[in-house]
Amino acid sequence: MGGPQSETSHEPVSVIRRFHNLSARTRAVCWMLAASLLVTAIAALVKYLGQTLPVSQMAAVRALFLLLAILPFMARQGRHVFQLGNPVLLTARALTMVVVNVAAFWVLTRLPLVFVTSITFSKPLFIALFAAMFLGEKLRLRRSLATVVGFIGVLVMLNPASVTLADGQLPAAIGALGVAFGMAIGVILVKKLSDSEDPNTIIFYGNVGVFGVLIIPSIWFWVTPNPVEWLCLAALGVLGLASQSCFIRAYLAADATFVAPFEYSRILAAALAGYLFFSETPDIWTAIGASLIVGSTLYMARREAQIRRKEALAPPITAIPPTTL
Repeated sequence: MGGPQSETSHEPVSVIRRFHNLSARTRAVCWMLAASLLVTAIAALVKYLGQTLPVSQMAAVRALFLLLAILPFMARQGRHVFQLGNPVLLTARALTMVVVNVAAFWVLTRLPLVFVTSITFSKPLFIALFAAMFLGEKLRLRRSLATVVGFIGVLVMLNPASVTLADGQLPAAIGALGVAFGMAIGVILVKKLSDSEDPNTIIFYGNVGVFGVLIIPSIWFWVTPNPVEWLCLAALGVLGLASQSCFIRAYLAADATFVAPFEYSRILAAALAGYLFFSETPDIWTAIGASLIVGSTLYMARREAQIRRKEALAPPITAIPPTTL
């Protein structure tokens, strides 16, 4: 009996080791795909809760549950994880998170899920530009062209000529584009903070900022949730922690301009979630646009695989052990 039990106990460790033996860029893709699925689930929950709860309340309570979820992991790491290495950049990211959370939650209650998801995919263009300007990352021609093709696919999916913005939707559409810009700034800040901060530190203080800023308007406009809504709010916190961890680890494992296009997979998940839960039927433009997006992403994966053979592998990330999630 001891033999089989021993083999079983070592099986999870073997899986983790195999994952760490993958190249840095492959791990980055895995983290980004996981993050994309989690963010889609969060967006669907926000859209559902937004029918009855104020935006500020959803964002504040979500941040609180996320903080409660991450504290046990930080306690195991020790006091050093609560220390601030770069308080200025941490504050900047926290304020960026406040704006992005409120704007994103608001547009999700005003526009179809696939619409919001699609228009926010202008983010990789901002990231590519900011990464070249502030991080010194190389902007290879083929990688840049693949990103642009993916963005063209997003525009095709939006099909602006068929989108009706007369019923007060124009401000929400502009807000969604602003969310993409803010998210790009957040990515660059995370990349800068990775030199001095533990990933859990980045997540923790970002959400402390969100909760601290939004708790007052949350109390002012408070609507008491029912039991199901409380469960959904708690899920927002747990999923938020998991998604932010995946995002951070993806961008720590590879260049931002390489990782960002793989988030396009979220457009397909959003289309499916919109159809299943909100009766939002994707049209032919969604299919065409998704094909362009997937095609550009697959091309990037093939191209980067060739480059990967010539470059040294990045060291494994150990700041947040996989077993903590």
